[in-house]
Amino acid sequence: QNGANGAFSGKLFYEYTGYTTLDLATGAKRPYLPLTTDRFSFSISSDGQKAYVAEQLTFGDIDRGEGTHRYIVVSTHNGQQIDTFPGSPGSLSGMAMNLSPDGQRIATGLLRNGWNGDAHLVVENRHGEVLFDFTEAGYTGAFGWLPDGRMVATDADGWLTLIDRNFNPVRRIRQFSGPGRPGRMQASPDGQRLVFNWNQRIYVMNIDGSNLHQVATSDLWESDVAWSPDSRWLVLAHGESTCPQLTLVNA
Repeated sequence: QNGANGAFSGKLFYEYTGYTTLDLATGAKRPYLPLTTDRFSFSISSDGQKAYVAEQLTFGDIDRGEGTHRYIVVSTHNGQQIDTFPGSPGSLSGMAMNLSPDGQRIATGLLRNGWNGDAHLVVENRHGEVLFDFTEAGYTGAFGWLPDGRMVATDADGWLTLIDRNFNPVRRIRQFSGPGRPGRMQASPDGQRLVFNWNQRIYVMNIDGSNLHQVATSDLWESDVAWSPDSRWLVLAHGESTCPQLTLVNA
């Protein structure tokens, strides 16, 4: 958001040697939760007040998915634990988790006995139940939540499809071709556009698949992206993965 004198204000949440917030107005960084080898991924609530962190409890045989996991909910202000709830049987695959807008569902990657060592993209609820297996249904690429609780997901043929709240396909949006498939799909907070990583570049398009365009041009690898709350700006992470640069660009 634009603050006083046109300066940016607000917070950016990221994982880098710990779970950290960056104050965009001052540049001050503040860790709110230590990073451990058992914590695989995180997602921030829509109001920015809570972080949902996926934590591996027992590992067992990772390739057979015999481990167990849970989700801890902590305050992004002080790291204090607010809540905890179980995940479904299986080990976390390391895929970035994605919290639904209402905080009741989590899309994540799991390894489980019987899946032949393959990670499945699933949606779990707060009771440790799998509500839907996207991989089993043929969706093997990018996925993301829309503000109204619907989802988008990409199949093996590159088709991005709109999925309703009961996980039924509504319509195909756009087919992607080429050497790569889109990743890290995110809807803008106003629900009008999608941003995603495709062939090491960040792209934006309308929710109906129109007006596909690259956000920025550079010689640097573009790895990740996030929307501003007003859907007007994007934060790009680019450069070396061990020490990425962050850049604000007009969406």
